[in-house]
Amino acid sequence: MLDHFAADRLERLALTAEAYVAQVFGMNLRLHDLAGEGLPYFLTDRYHFWRGDLQGRPAVFMVNRAGPLDTFDIAKHRELARRHLGVALVVLVLERVDARVRRRLIEHRIAFLAPGAQIYVPEALLDLREGAPAKIAPQPDYLSPTAQSVVLGAMLGRFVDQQSLTDLAERFQVSVMSMSRALDELVAIGVAEALWAGRRRRLRFAVNGRDLWNTIEPRLKSPVRKLRLVRGQIPLDQAPLAGETALAHYTMLSPPRVERRAVLASRWTGMTQALELEPAWTDEADRIELETWSYDPLVLAEDGVVDRLSLYLSIRREPDERVAQAAAQMLEDMAW
Repeated sequence: MLDHFAADRLERLALTAEAYVAQVFGMNLRLHDLAGEGLPYFLTDRYHFWRGDLQGRPAVFMVNRAGPLDTFDIAKHRELARRHLGVALVVLVLERVDARVRRRLIEHRIAFLAPGAQIYVPEALLDLREGAPAKIAPQPDYLSPTAQSVVLGAMLGRFVDQQSLTDLAERFQVSVMSMSRALDELVAIGVAEALWAGRRRRLRFAVNGRDLWNTIEPRLKSPVRKLRLVRGQIPLDQAPLAGETALAHYTMLSPPRVERRAVLASRWTGMTQALELEPAWTDEADRIELETWSYDPLVLAEDGVVDRLSLYLSIRREPDERVAQAAAQMLEDMAW
């Protein structure tokens, strides 16, 4: 068991490592204490371990807390940790590093992170020193589904701005890693920035409202992947109204004869089985048109209807003039 001083020192080291890599190189380590998880006692006695993330790959970070070790021992212990934990990237964290130690670690291709000095991970082709230009993510032509749902949530006033990635991941029902990549996309195109509050990374938009929409719209895609025809009963809390059915809810457009709904694509199979939905033909009067989406329509839906902006994106290229005019009017009526 660590005494208070040791625990405090390790906490400071973790914070310093995260802040250094984020500020200088634009990467988020997301360090979390790692339990023993079957590691040999002599390893947990000599090292403290964190789980984290490095360029989107799972990694383990280890810091020596039991006196000096030579390069041979460090290499052997890293390999043991890699085998026991099933992680390819194991990085030694150093509170300080002199030129001699740095040279020996690099000669033996031992990955290390020295806050304020360097991060060297040969397995990831990573050798960055302070003063070297940080890698900047390229601007995407189109946003990923996660990034798109987040930016739409911001414009819809869903309390997205200034939230931590952990909170956003829970709200949008995605992994923290997916949310981190979404933030990187938004930062790359210049509409948001990443902030740090303690050990939590937060999202802050640089533009908002209609200005954000005008900036981001060319990079947004229809969330609809496929359209399926089914028979059966579907609760609104599982598949909200979509398409012309939703547009009729928001505008004066007459509702279509066939109801249309939306569901996250990955939930389609499970929902079909749970609700015992059956395939339908195009001429069946009781059919339901079911859109499968690239992101969860329920996250931004209100009162059983998909949100206005996702709806607009799904029908903005509709050839039916009445639908196009209603969609344009819906957008004009938005309270930005």
